[in-house]
Amino acid sequence: MPETGEAPPLDETARAILEAASKRFLHYGFGKTTMSEIASDCNMSTGNLYRYFPSKLDIAEAFVRHLRSEQILRLRRAVAEPGLTTQEKLRTFFKTKLKLVYERFHRRPKAYELSQEILRERPAFADEWEAAEARVLIEVLEGGEMTGEFAVCNRTRTARILQDAFFRFTSSAVYYEGDYDTLAGELDELMDLVLDGFTCRRMREKSVTH
Repeated sequence: MPETGEAPPLDETARAILEAASKRFLHYGFGKTTMSEIASDCNMSTGNLYRYFPSKLDIAEAFVRHLRSEQILRLRRAVAEPGLTTQEKLRTFFKTKLKLVYERFHRRPKAYELSQEILRERPAFADEWEAAEARVLIEVLEGGEMTGEFAVCNRTRTARILQDAFFRFTSSAVYYEGDYDTLAGELDELMDLVLDGFTCRRMREKSVTH
């Protein structure tokens, strides 16, 4: 897979398969969807479907991979808005992620079921996604260092710590959470604490160098 987290291009038939399968996954659930049903929806034989995807799980992974590729693009666009400081970019990154996952998973049991199946059966995919997302954060942190806003000891480790700290707000776990406004407010409070920490570290680094 490309290091950018982008999904590979699909031909017209593969895209039609993903569209048909996703409708069934999100309506009936991953477990209750069969390959023969997906093939029927696409007006093809089950044998022909297997030529494109070896298993139902492969279809599910391809579907989620394309969703997440689009999500990475939206996150990059969000932090690339002109005029944002590094602190504002970090806040924008995580608030955008919250909005995306909330819309996708909150009170949507079939979508949550699908995400859990992928995480359970294809854990390497989850690691790949986290790494792609972390690269966006690393770029934001690097920009903060260049402007003098941040003092970061290890960008990669700091990005991972940020991902862990905001996991409640940025994962399919929002399926269990309450209303969006409450979550967004709590995310803002956590971000205030994190940004205060960055500010203290930068001031400490300045005092040492002087």
